[in-house]
Amino acid sequence: MKGFAILEYQFTSKDMVRRCQGILGLLFAASMAFGQSVSQDSIIARFDQYAKKNLQEKVYVHTDKNMYLPGEIMWFKIYEMGAANNSQMDFSKVVYTEIISNDQKVVLQAKTGIMNGSGSGSLQLPIDLTSGTYRIRSYTNWMKNFGPDYFFEKNVYVVNTLIKPERPVAADKVEYAIQFFPEGGDLVEGLSSKIGFKAVDNEGLGIDFTGSIVDENNEVIASIKPARFGIGSFVMKPMANKNYRAVIQVPGGGSVTSALPAVKKNGYVMSVKEIAGDKLNIEIGTNTGTSDEVLLIAHTRQETKITEKISLRNGKADFQVDKSKLGDGISHFTLFSGSGQPIAERLYFKRPAAKLTLNVKPDQQQYGKRKKVSLDLDALNEKGEQAEANASISIYASNGSAPAGIDIVSYLWLKSDLKGYVEEPGYYFRSADAQSTEALDNLMLTQGWRRVIWDDVVSNKVKKPAFLPEIDGHTIDGKLIDTRTNAPASNIVTYLSVPGKNFQLYTARSDANGEVTFHTRNVAGPSELVAQTNFKIDSTYRIEFKSPFSTEYSNYKAPSIRLTEDYRAPLLTQSVANQVQNVYLGNKLRTFYPAAIDSGSFYLKPADSYLLDNFVRFNTMEEVLREYVTKVPVTRQKNEFNLWVSFKRHYDDQYVDVEPLLVYDGVPIFDRGTKIVRYDPKKVKSVEVLDKKYFVGPASFNSIINFKSYKNNLPDFALDNRATVVDYDGVQLRREFYSPVYETEAQASDRLPDFRNLLYWSPDVMMGASGKKSLSFYTSDQKGKYTIVVEGISSLGIPGSNVFNIEVK
Repeated sequence: MKGFAILEYQFTSKDMVRRCQGILGLLFAASMAFGQSVSQDSIIARFDQYAKKNLQEKVYVHTDKNMYLPGEIMWFKIYEMGAANNSQMDFSKVVYTEIISNDQKVVLQAKTGIMNGSGSGSLQLPIDLTSGTYRIRSYTNWMKNFGPDYFFEKNVYVVNTLIKPERPVAADKVEYAIQFFPEGGDLVEGLSSKIGFKAVDNEGLGIDFTGSIVDENNEVIASIKPARFGIGSFVMKPMANKNYRAVIQVPGGGSVTSALPAVKKNGYVMSVKEIAGDKLNIEIGTNTGTSDEVLLIAHTRQETKITEKISLRNGKADFQVDKSKLGDGISHFTLFSGSGQPIAERLYFKRPAAKLTLNVKPDQQQYGKRKKVSLDLDALNEKGEQAEANASISIYASNGSAPAGIDIVSYLWLKSDLKGYVEEPGYYFRSADAQSTEALDNLMLTQGWRRVIWDDVVSNKVKKPAFLPEIDGHTIDGKLIDTRTNAPASNIVTYLSVPGKNFQLYTARSDANGEVTFHTRNVAGPSELVAQTNFKIDSTYRIEFKSPFSTEYSNYKAPSIRLTEDYRAPLLTQSVANQVQNVYLGNKLRTFYPAAIDSGSFYLKPADSYLLDNFVRFNTMEEVLREYVTKVPVTRQKNEFNLWVSFKRHYDDQYVDVEPLLVYDGVPIFDRGTKIVRYDPKKVKSVEVLDKKYFVGPASFNSIINFKSYKNNLPDFALDNRATVVDYDGVQLRREFYSPVYETEAQASDRLPDFRNLLYWSPDVMMGASGKKSLSFYTSDQKGKYTIVVEGISSLGIPGSNVFNIEVK
């Protein structure tokens, strides 16, 4: 067993200089124009149509823990929801999950089948994976239409204790950056504005500082200091012909100077403030001198909540809206001019009124080694009533574990509607005091962004999606190429086969760009794909498969974890345990559930089936067919054979011979029968005959003859060299989580070591109408504190997360 080489400096030195990511605070300025005037009523109608045509999905992933060693298994549960109300939806049937490094290199990929809005899977980390911060991201094929900022992402940490890292080259200095975000979007001459700011170090983490806003004469306009995570706000009235900058004193000494956004001569400002009585006060100001009526639209996740036309008097308007009209979570307030141009925008967060409380009650707080732990779980709504919920639970050794990551509550209500890195999103939900409320509003000022593309809404654009939703199963995409010209080939029927015991055959017709899409249903686990055209009529084409995984990435890097000396002993214990588990329980950790798929052939039930071992074996397939398979006449012309299917037509009782599709282990054979007639009949187990017309997608066949081998693997059968054959990983098979049982004295005294630090993992904790669930497991030989994390979502789309602890002595 190799020795332990804990990282000495990799996560603590500031060696990776990174610029603060550009955060989109406001996306529309008053000067933005669309080349046309649009009525305000038309904007409302067009927005509602836009929302209906642009269904949004969200994905959340619960991992068993946040810190791993190479060689460990990462277990995960996927929740798929509609973005409008967070309710689980039965839309996409596949979610793509990747582990990627901070330099955007893919480490692992998996396709997870989704049923009724959830699914689960696992990934075993490579043994040579280097220490560092990695990101797990998940998305559906449909979500790729809206860009990687919509994908679920969270940080996971890997520590390779067996490899001592090379000492990185230290940066000359730590770099800092500060950005400013005027409320509403612009600084306008003579109009007071609230301005949000965010200051971060080179890893994107907020810093504490003091500073001042000064003009070109170094006159102090305002003093600034962040409230939390380097984020804060101040109020100022910019004046004409003035330039403003910030001078801040950063940690460790020194200062940073940064200019504020340019002051516009004319424009609009908007302010949103909470006031007593559960209301919001909206203030609008302009110095344009116009008397246009402006339109305010507020929407929560693309569902319109407020539309109000406002008349400005003396360049001002001040009115109140009831917060109860807004949905929970993030709402967008957008102001439009009389000509239909968006002129100001502001995000506001309304704390969710509905709650899901997930409770875990262990039968004890302390346990001995190899003892039974019984847990009672219940789900309660905000009224304390039992709630139906779909949940997942993990119990892992908490000594030396990574910092708490994002949970389902902070992700669905907050992070999923914000762009970029949000530091400690759970902080904003731990309490609702004045400090966290101020910090939350500052976050809305500095990190707001939109899912709605207003220029598309106003111009009434309808974009054809580049990626189709996988509403029935996994789709496999490819491109058909003409080998003579290397140009895309259009309007050609292509065939995709998945050989095996439960073989499948799919067809697709190439479009004008040569694109083909096979809508599969049962491609699970490692498979082999065979793609062909009908070489009897289309002999000059090849198919190139496309990866279903996105090649686009969000443009920020995650900050690295700060490991301290306190991590040394726990990580050493975890490293030893991981090696012992892989040696003694490797086979159990590699046990997968068989795929639950239809065992029938793609053509369902054949008219006739012949098991050749029931007959005297002949030496040639020609003899087998002539003697036993009476519905298949064999004709010969010189050295070439033709196979037919003979059957009586139902409408005139006349016997006819039709040309069949020949299939061997699910792979079409595009000749008239010569190859299969010359094949060794002793390698063929059975022959099935379908004596009627059959349709598969755009292709149709007068009849089918299917030959099956004993192992369904086309033994020694030479496929046409024009066929494309590739290894392919289908939807991931579910790995079985192994948890030993110590019910008897003999089991408890078993000398096989049990060094599990993940005591229990279940992605399928279903709490029905009673809102209750009981489960049990056994402790291992590892003493220490264990963390219980339970996450889930109610049938009404309300997320819940909770953390508990037990101890093994």
